[in-house]
Amino acid sequence: MYGGTVRFAVEGLSLERLLNQCVDTGVILSDVRRPRVRVITAAVASSQFKHIKALAKKYDWKLTVRKVTGLPRLRDFAWRRAALAAGVIVFLAVAWYMCNCVWSIQIHGAGPYLGEVRRALLENEITPGRFSMNIDVEELRALLSRRLSGLAWVSVSLDGVRLKVYCVQGAPRAESDLSDQPRDIYASRDGVIESMRVAAGAARVKQGDAVRKGQLLIKGEERGWGGSTNPVAARGEAIARVWYTAEAIVPMAEIASVPDGEPISRKVFVTPWGEWSPDPAPDFDGAQAVDAQARAVLIGAVLPLWVRLEEYAPVALESRPRAEEDVKQEAALAALRLAREAAGLDKPIIDKWVEYSIIDNSSESGMNPGIKAHLTLEVLENIAK
Repeated sequence: MYGGTVRFAVEGLSLERLLNQCVDTGVILSDVRRPRVRVITAAVASSQFKHIKALAKKYDWKLTVRKVTGLPRLRDFAWRRAALAAGVIVFLAVAWYMCNCVWSIQIHGAGPYLGEVRRALLENEITPGRFSMNIDVEELRALLSRRLSGLAWVSVSLDGVRLKVYCVQGAPRAESDLSDQPRDIYASRDGVIESMRVAAGAARVKQGDAVRKGQLLIKGEERGWGGSTNPVAARGEAIARVWYTAEAIVPMAEIASVPDGEPISRKVFVTPWGEWSPDPAPDFDGAQAVDAQARAVLIGAVLPLWVRLEEYAPVALESRPRAEEDVKQEAALAALRLAREAAGLDKPIIDKWVEYSIIDNSSESGMNPGIKAHLTLEVLENIAK
């Protein structure tokens, strides 16, 4: 039957009325059975089951629903699981919202302009919780470039739920840069050009070009009328990916102290004018280290008198091996600090990678053995000099 069926049982007296009333009202029963004298079972369309309930109530019969099939069963199941369905819908909605919003704003390389960058983002309502689809990163980059004249280069990108702003500060121009004498601009170091900004002169490289130190970047000439060229003082910036390297060596063993003898204690009486002890200070063998601990106890209620309790524990020094992963991590962090100092802490880091090697030659490292971390740091830098 279309729309589902309800299998039911009716128990009571004069059950023939059920069949007669169904015939009179047009209610169609199927699979009618009479397992006992006072019991009739049958199936009816779910849309007509209300008539069966009305007859059962009218004649005081006991009505029992045994099975529901089709859409009514699904409706009942959905109703019983309404809370679960609502929870799933809410979870999916929250998950979609969390994945389509910016929850972290990272600003790199802004230096003293960090406050200005944050203020510009706040004025444009770029805050955690903002829908990422409503953020035009190219328009935001252009806005920051126009507003912050002290920045030589700005990049804005969306990385999942993070908004990243990379900045390169513009260095103050020297007196020679302000000169109008014709001159060219060359690369101060090797790199790969990320962007070019030419204020005067003609660019000789473009984005994506690999350049070497000393290579011509901006030619100090401009075209005039009739195809002629006029010498000018080249001015501009060349933001490039450059690399700095650093090395650090960390020994694979550490020096630890172990107890080597009976501990010794003594009392020292201390006043503002001096101190005295009935026990001499212990004289340990020079080959032994000493762990000394002391604590002071005030014993004078009126006079400033203390007793310093000293405990000496003779120890011996021994070399203990360290976990290789711990040594590698320490060496990589040390190399990263050196590379960042060489590059300058104001430059945004694009990438970094580390290569490890085991050092067995004590003449090279001063310690044997050890792990050398060779770190390469990739940053953005203005190489137009």
